[in-house]
Amino acid sequence: MGFIFQLANARMRRNGRLRIYFMENLANDHLKHEKDCCHSKQVAKNQFFSKVLGVFKAYQPLIVILCFCILLSLIQLHSFEHREFMHYFMGYFFVFLSLLKFFDLKGFVEGFSTYDFITQHVRAYGYLYPFIELSLGVAYLTHFNIPITALITLIVMLVAGAGVLTSMLKGQKVKCACLGTTLNVELGAISVLENFGMGVMAAYELLYIV
Repeated sequence: MGFIFQLANARMRRNGRLRIYFMENLANDHLKHEKDCCHSKQVAKNQFFSKVLGVFKAYQPLIVILCFCILLSLIQLHSFEHREFMHYFMGYFFVFLSLLKFFDLKGFVEGFSTYDFITQHVRAYGYLYPFIELSLGVAYLTHFNIPITALITLIVMLVAGAGVLTSMLKGQKVKCACLGTTLNVELGAISVLENFGMGVMAAYELLYIV
């Protein structure tokens, strides 16, 4: 009888140790899983911030130009009126972009000809393009014949944007020439937004007038 009790106690102790062993393993696995999850989240977070920082550094000149355009446009306004703000913004934007192209006109034409439809067939258009942008900028800043200015803007931006979009869809790895040779990045969503964004503002102006 005593032997049976001893055997039963030994089995209970062994089962107890096994339960403790499995619980410890389960707790360790849970902690390891939590650490792995935290590590994965931290890695994903670091990758996200690195990507954002990379985009900011790549497009820093364009971001600075946009900030200056907004600031200068607000300074010009006596009272906020969205169409007047849009005219000043587009004017300063075109002027800044054209000036950067003039620093290396030949380099701009070389880059522009890789994706612009007209420049690929008529190279002189590439040399004329910065002058068109400058003229549009001055026209917006002086409020000169806004309907005609907006119409020309719409046509120029749609053609340029179509060239950018077509090149992207074909998977061509070409550099964006929007800031001349200052911006050393491939064509992307920013390039599309730049051209079609200005086109949309020009279209809005035309619809507002009509």
